[in-house]
Amino acid sequence: MTQFVSLRFLTLPADRQADRDRIIEGLRAVIRELPGVQSAWIAPILPAPVIHAGQIVWRTIFATENDSLLAPIAPVWREKIAPLIEGAQITALGYRTTRMGVAKKGPGIWRALIFRTFTGADQETVRELESNLLLFPKYISTIKSWALSNVSTMDGPKGFTHVWEQEFDSVEGLLGEYMDHPLHWGVVDSYFDAELPQYIVEGHVIQAVAEIDGSIMQ
Repeated sequence: MTQFVSLRFLTLPADRQADRDRIIEGLRAVIRELPGVQSAWIAPILPAPVIHAGQIVWRTIFATENDSLLAPIAPVWREKIAPLIEGAQITALGYRTTRMGVAKKGPGIWRALIFRTFTGADQETVRELESNLLLFPKYISTIKSWALSNVSTMDGPKGFTHVWEQEFDSVEGLLGEYMDHPLHWGVVDSYFDAELPQYIVEGHVIQAVAEIDGSIMQ
């Protein structure tokens, strides 16, 4: 069933980074009070291999897109959530997970690559990139669950078009087989390389990795 996901990355100011764990626990305690929340996962971002992701990732599955859009004006947000995240720089994305595969596994890691294709990029080339990303689960055994989504709502200093999520048993599955596979460095990387004709992805991306107790996708 299609679900609507709200994904937020929180970058804390220098004077609040020591509060990271307290903020996470506070968000976990109140997030279910928001109307329409089906599940929520809030975790510290691992220090490597992070790119522009900040310190906290917050992924919420809502019953509808409308519930997601209304969440920031709910009383519980204003009274309990806003004070917790005050001063943080937040990148927020909303999307439906229409292309995904989920294996109910135990502990591991979640990784997301958030990127933007150029405005006016050739749509056939965009579809080629998407199709090549969808080959990863077939050829890379360390991917346990995955989802490729198109961004439909966005709030933050940068704009993005795609969310590419995977789950692995360990970070070695990402940094090993995934990164070393020729599908990665020989095919998909070409869309991110300004020196190649397939180049359609802007240079500013987000990469986040965090630990999970089990699959956070549904």
